[in-house]
Amino acid sequence: MNKFIFLFIFLFISCKTFYTGSFDQPNLNLEQPEELSSIVSKWEDGKRTTGKSNEFEWWYFDTKLDNGAILVCYFYKVHFLQDRYFIGLNYNDEDEDIFLLKYFNKNEVQFSTDSCDVIMGNNYIRGNLDEYEIKLDPKDFEGFGVELFLKSSLKPYRPKDGIIKAGDDFFAWLAAVPNGSTKGKIIIDGTKKNVNGDGYHDHNWGNTPLQKLFDSWSWFRGKVGDYTIIAAELNLSDKRGGYNVPILYIGGQDTILTNRFGDNGIYTQYTNLINNLYPKKNEPLFSSIKLLTEDGILVSIEGKKLIDNSEIFKRMNLPSPIRWVMNKSGIDPYYSRFKSNVELSENGNYLGNGFGILEIMDLK
Repeated sequence: MNKFIFLFIFLFISCKTFYTGSFDQPNLNLEQPEELSSIVSKWEDGKRTTGKSNEFEWWYFDTKLDNGAILVCYFYKVHFLQDRYFIGLNYNDEDEDIFLLKYFNKNEVQFSTDSCDVIMGNNYIRGNLDEYEIKLDPKDFEGFGVELFLKSSLKPYRPKDGIIKAGDDFFAWLAAVPNGSTKGKIIIDGTKKNVNGDGYHDHNWGNTPLQKLFDSWSWFRGKVGDYTIIAAELNLSDKRGGYNVPILYIGGQDTILTNRFGDNGIYTQYTNLINNLYPKKNEPLFSSIKLLTEDGILVSIEGKKLIDNSEIFKRMNLPSPIRWVMNKSGIDPYYSRFKSNVELSENGNYLGNGFGILEIMDLK
């Protein structure tokens, strides 16, 4: 019995340390990188990683179609323990609720460093910050495919250099298309349907596993009238100082209502505890968020319809014994995505309401 207890304690400590990192990790840097031009160049949406151990990178696209359907897809590469390349797809409408992953071998993928040009098998996302083309082959996704074009309506957005750094470890983010129009075709079981909608594309990369930087994050993108809203709060792990890093951008065609990064006059409020989606063993997460700036801009986000809710380890196809040990160690990461409503006001003046997509990532 003593040997069993010792083994369990050893596994508990080992799993926790392996997953979240050692106790001597550097804190969040007080000064974040700000070396790039304020004008985003198209190479910034090209491949930014070199394939070194622990690096990761993904290109994300979503669109709300005129019929109310939501399509999300992401082209992902990760270099942790082994090189893995895959595309994730989530499509949700009144009749369909599809989630699929497709993995590819290294010899089936290509990336460009000059611009966004990501190819995985017969699937790709490519563009130049102004126009993008996204193709998903139905043969790879059980009869579901897309042939879509995204036309940007706003300049790319990144806070400073888009990099959150702790020591030499970092996570980077570029909203290459904060908002744009989509058109093209959705293919379901051989039937092509013409579609139009509202779209978004961003690009993320880093050099250390996300859970070694963050405990969780909340992210939102949406639109109210002519205003595009991008909001986020990144919650660093206690080993990195435990800081919360808010981000809020609200822009129109010819104006920027606010552009804030870090603890720069942004106040956040969380309500509607998520307590019925998954068995949380860590601090609670919420599906309604308010962000208030010191000059009176208020964004109220409410997650309305759950369109994705996933146990991360299960999605990664980790063997059940490993998931069991991780769970017993208090590690149970989940991801949730909501169709959302958003309201915008300025100094008490109501500016309108609209639609958005809210994601909640719990990495612990």
